[in-house]
Amino acid sequence: MLFKTRFFQCINRLSYTLVMMLCFSMLSVTAVEVKKPEGLSIKQMLEQKETVQEGNGKGDNQVNSATNQAVPSTAQTNDNVPADDLDRGQPRSAITSYIQAMRAGDLVLASQYLDFRNLSSKTSKISEEELTRQLGVVLNRTLWIDFNSISDHPLGELNDGLPSYRELIGKVPYNDISISLYLQRVPRKDDRVKIWKISNATVEKIPLLYQQYSYSPLGEWLAKKLPPAELFGVMLWQWLYFSLMLAIYYFVALLITKLAALIIKRIYSGISIEALNFITGPVALLLAIFFARTFREEANVTLAVQAVMEGRTVLTLAWCWAFFRFVELMKSILAKKFIAQDKQLAVYLLRPAGTVLKLIVVTIAVLHWLESLGFNASTLLAGLGIGGLAIALAAQKTVENIIGAITLYTSAPVKIGNLCKFGNSIGVVEEIGLRSTRIRTLDRTVIYVPNAKFIDMELENFSEREKMAFRPKLHLSPNTTKENMEGFLEAVREHIKSLALLEESPQRAHFKNYSIHGLELDILVYVKTTTFNVYLDEINQLNLAILALLNKHNCQLQVVSERT
Repeated sequence: MLFKTRFFQCINRLSYTLVMMLCFSMLSVTAVEVKKPEGLSIKQMLEQKETVQEGNGKGDNQVNSATNQAVPSTAQTNDNVPADDLDRGQPRSAITSYIQAMRAGDLVLASQYLDFRNLSSKTSKISEEELTRQLGVVLNRTLWIDFNSISDHPLGELNDGLPSYRELIGKVPYNDISISLYLQRVPRKDDRVKIWKISNATVEKIPLLYQQYSYSPLGEWLAKKLPPAELFGVMLWQWLYFSLMLAIYYFVALLITKLAALIIKRIYSGISIEALNFITGPVALLLAIFFARTFREEANVTLAVQAVMEGRTVLTLAWCWAFFRFVELMKSILAKKFIAQDKQLAVYLLRPAGTVLKLIVVTIAVLHWLESLGFNASTLLAGLGIGGLAIALAAQKTVENIIGAITLYTSAPVKIGNLCKFGNSIGVVEEIGLRSTRIRTLDRTVIYVPNAKFIDMELENFSEREKMAFRPKLHLSPNTTKENMEGFLEAVREHIKSLALLEESPQRAHFKNYSIHGLELDILVYVKTTTFNVYLDEINQLNLAILALLNKHNCQLQVVSERT
């Protein structure tokens, strides 16, 4: 029987250990960085979008994308910039306007920023709108454009080692090489004024690049059928696609964890329901996120999707949920353990302790999440540090009292309902709060003692006695004879031996000492009870019996006068 109990205890510990190992292993895997351009984050994607919108508003004229007609602008102040309805007078304004047109889903307008002259017959067979769309797909998947690195001078950057009519947009990896994408200064069709367009050499490479970086067939179908709306740079169809994939992976993870929970329950039937729910709840979600990040279809992943994944929003929420549920699981386990050890007071401590742990985890998770989004949390931490120092100084006594409450809950020198002596007062403990302990005195008044002060007091807990002592202070008159004292003491010994409610040992009745108060007697017995009323009834009868024996043996008590 002992072997079976120990075996089940080992299985129980092993199951909890396996659960935690699974969680932390998934944490280490899911925390692996997705390859993306250095520094790319949701914050920088939003900044890029804001730059595109602002840059488009600074051009000479604005274009109504529905009619493709120029709307006159009064912002023209630089005579060196060629006036152009589509803001193609500068490299930076040309590429920002192209990006904005693509984000609006206006392929007709976006195609005005590409140079389709002198293309090969194979490339010319593809429509201009399709080539424009394919370039947008390639850029979304491979290149995050830093607009600050692109010149806003009408002649472009003249010291970049390129021909004066070219401006580098960026480089796209292709197999083992990198293909450069360029803007080129070309004559406008109508009046031969030099404007900037995406070069025809770059346009010629679009089909080659698209062959490698195109979406999957399902992604292509969704991209063409759904509106070109986006959030954080991620297109609507991508949100729907990856949300659906996560739901499928969660269903698979739920089946796996339910099967694992069933196997564990078969092996160890004593495992708690809370532990099984932990496996089929947070662990299932973490496993689904692990599947989604590991087995996602790379063909549909753009740089914006990678930036959102690096935000780890769902992963952070999943880990917070897992930690909260784990705290509740540990609270349940510890509560049963404390109750078994007769430490009911410690159970009351579990709730505030769990709340503090959850607040710490939420704070860490929020800061980590902000860092993952690209925001600098160092400034926030510095502010929290200064504010936290001020709060800590102001709440010093409160913290001391909370630590005192923790000490009272864990070490339990007194419990609720105990009669105790603290300092010069005696009372019954009614409540142990986080700040103070409430005690009702024998006079029925209530004393609130701060916990930090209470734990430093000398506490005498009367309720912890396993028996109660009876030790009367008797002084006989110096005129008492030897025979009378011996007879009295012997009679007392015989009487206390005959009482069933008194402990057999120790039992003392002796002539102890000569003193200025008289002949001092030492009588000591223990009443086998912890109930105060039973004790009073017993010593009442014992005192009456001693009084009768004093009279019988002619032993007179010495009355000590009160000295002033």
